[in-house]
Amino acid sequence: MKIIVENLAVEYEDTGVGPVMLLLHGWKDSLRTFDALVPVLSETNRIVRLDLPGFGGSELPSETWGVGEYALFVKHFCEKLSIQPDVLVGHSFGGRVVIKGLGEGILTSRKAVLIASAGLPKHKSLRNRAFLVVAKLGKLISWILPGGARREVRRKLYTKTGSDYLGAGALRDIFLKTRAEDLRNNARRIAIPTLLIWGENDHVTPLSDGKQFNTLIQGSVLSILPKVGHFVHKEESVAVTGLIKEFLS
Repeated sequence: MKIIVENLAVEYEDTGVGPVMLLLHGWKDSLRTFDALVPVLSETNRIVRLDLPGFGGSELPSETWGVGEYALFVKHFCEKLSIQPDVLVGHSFGGRVVIKGLGEGILTSRKAVLIASAGLPKHKSLRNRAFLVVAKLGKLISWILPGGARREVRRKLYTKTGSDYLGAGALRDIFLKTRAEDLRNNARRIAIPTLLIWGENDHVTPLSDGKQFNTLIQGSVLSILPKVGHFVHKEESVAVTGLIKEFLS
């Protein structure tokens, strides 16, 4: 289904009846990421999920948004549908939006579920310092080399760092802006019951991030699923739906 919010055409799905659960996907992903969870969760909840602007079937923002703009967009989306989420669920980048929204009072809900959430500053490792250098080099190269050579050199540079920057396309400036935001203070301000779900072998938002969020969000519960990675909700969908349903009971 499509709806217009903030002059952007947005793809969304609305399934089931009951208390509203709003699902927010991660970077370079879409509402389809939750396909395996919806049949079970919609047995007891109204499940609303959307493609965030710039992803899936939703239009790209005309400006360089930060996490706050995404949180405000989600608020306006809910107002357009006349819904008040009872539960906010965010995976990775979607978790950033949930943390920012709750921490700033932009979004409200009774409970929150953060699945492999992003939002903590990256460690100052050699790899991350290399990423910053590569991002600057990429911009410099755009002024020096012709089109074909420029694209090939930049591709090789970004591939060396393993960064999502290469695949961000038109979202590259948004990627840099949102990635730079440190949401630790927002996490400290979350005052609702929060479930943290993490994969033991997550190399995108490592388990150490989950443990830090567990410390920052007072009263939160951290559930760790062994031998799975960043897309824990896909790799262990039965376990994840079980954790969420238990948390909500």
